[in-house]
Amino acid sequence: MQEIDVIFKKTSMIDRFLGKYKNHEELKKELGILNEQVRNGIMNDEEIPILQLIETEAKHRSSKTTSEGGSLTAGASVGMLDAKVNTEVKTEDLEEILDDSDIYKKYSSAILRTFPYQEFIKKLSILLEELSFECLVIFFDDFSELSWIDQRLFVDVVLAPLNNTSNEKIKLKVAAYPGRVYYGNIDPGKIDILNLDFYHLYKSSDVQTMESKAVNYTKRLIENRFNAFGLHPSEFFSSSSNILEYYELLFQVSFNVPRLIGHILHICYLDQVSRGEQITLQSIKLASRKYYNNVLVTYFDRKNRFAKEPFSRKLDRHNQQILLQSITKEAKSLKTKISTGDVGGAYFEGLSNPPVSHFTIDPTLESMLASLELNFLLTKYHEMRDKSGKDVSIFCLNYGLCEEERLTWGYPKGRRDDRSYFVQRCFSYNSVIHQFLAATMTIKCDTCGATYPIEEKEKIEYFDWLCKECKQGRCKEISLSSEYINELKALNEDLKLEEVEIDILEVLNTEDREMRAGEVSALIDKSHQLVGRRTAKLKENDLVDKESINNVTVNKITKRAKDIYFK
Repeated sequence: MQEIDVIFKKTSMIDRFLGKYKNHEELKKELGILNEQVRNGIMNDEEIPILQLIETEAKHRSSKTTSEGGSLTAGASVGMLDAKVNTEVKTEDLEEILDDSDIYKKYSSAILRTFPYQEFIKKLSILLEELSFECLVIFFDDFSELSWIDQRLFVDVVLAPLNNTSNEKIKLKVAAYPGRVYYGNIDPGKIDILNLDFYHLYKSSDVQTMESKAVNYTKRLIENRFNAFGLHPSEFFSSSSNILEYYELLFQVSFNVPRLIGHILHICYLDQVSRGEQITLQSIKLASRKYYNNVLVTYFDRKNRFAKEPFSRKLDRHNQQILLQSITKEAKSLKTKISTGDVGGAYFEGLSNPPVSHFTIDPTLESMLASLELNFLLTKYHEMRDKSGKDVSIFCLNYGLCEEERLTWGYPKGRRDDRSYFVQRCFSYNSVIHQFLAATMTIKCDTCGATYPIEEKEKIEYFDWLCKECKQGRCKEISLSSEYINELKALNEDLKLEEVEIDILEVLNTEDREMRAGEVSALIDKSHQLVGRRTAKLKENDLVDKESINNVTVNKITKRAKDIYFK
């Protein structure tokens, strides 16, 4: 609405005289009507059965004596569609129920029929044309932060209709992480995809050229930011090292993700600058280690124990933790074997502390690392061909993780061929991934219960997941972490929080000071209004203290919260 008002202020007097002000008001009115329709959507009699089916399935699930349920209900999520369905469907149950393709299709179609998108898009297109607007551009940020089910619903119910029926009058700009995008009925071949991760931006035939371009971006980003405040980086970085070395290291610890650079520099500010000291290369390495321990590792620990979410998501995170542990263990073992001459032969001669942070896998296995990459624990680094001429994808461990495990990051520069270091056969981790899959995943029929090894996934997927035994049921991948199921039984449901609430407590605990909502929001990438609401809820549970200082409300973590979540 504000943008429409801004555009109107720029409208000439002639256009206003010709009545375009009225059209502006009509456009705002139509947008307001759609907003009310979305808020007050009512399910009709044709669509009620699908909600009853979901409620029945949810009751069936909750009657089982398992540890998969939680205390959070999604009455608002389903109940908002119509009060006729008296449901207490739990959020985590709803996501798992909608994972069934048939139920999901009925559910999404029901919601789509509820709101008159086609009618609205037609009206909006006419108004845009009358106003001489070429198009309406809509920006969506943090798309990947949505759960998988929410992504599917958002695309199928909102984005796809807008994109496919607006005749280019409505253009969508969606920000998402690589590998975390659901397209639905939107044809990826007909949209522009701009990759912002460093590998795609600076892709080159050799590592050195790619790194040089990426480090140059780091240099420009930092210097432009400092210049905006009338400062120069040299005032804060120690002259004991060349400034370019600092830019190179900041690239390595962050891969040019601005948020990560900000976190690393924030830790350096607390540790060095606030004490009148200058930042050194070692202090940046220490900051990366602190960020890994205080932020990244909590992706597994606290969120698995205390986040309210579907059991399947906890199990996936648990398995990802096992996979990362397996990769790290392999890297540490490899470091010892190279140092003792057990692997690699003459190629590694003279390397007393060989870098083992990078490894190669077959490109078909990349999806197995998607969650770890999304959470910055791993990063895709390059694509090459191995000694057999086969394509391989190169990944690397987080710099802070390597600092924590005493693993040298990178590769030995100045050797006869830097590129060949990554594709030494000992760095192939295909067997590590396959061993993980064999130990934690299997394929099971939902009708007869027949199971198949994970290695047969491609064959079963080719036949649309039809069970080879009973010829009727559908197969799906399942996890085999029975030990983890027993571990979850011991958790206190009353201690579980929403994921964003855990993030807030983590920031307050790490900073250990009174903080405004705006300060917290900047560190967790959420709005200050959201932080304000959630801290109020946390205060009710005696997890956050609030007080007003000079008419400004500040928040501080309580001793109770520290004892429960951080000891």
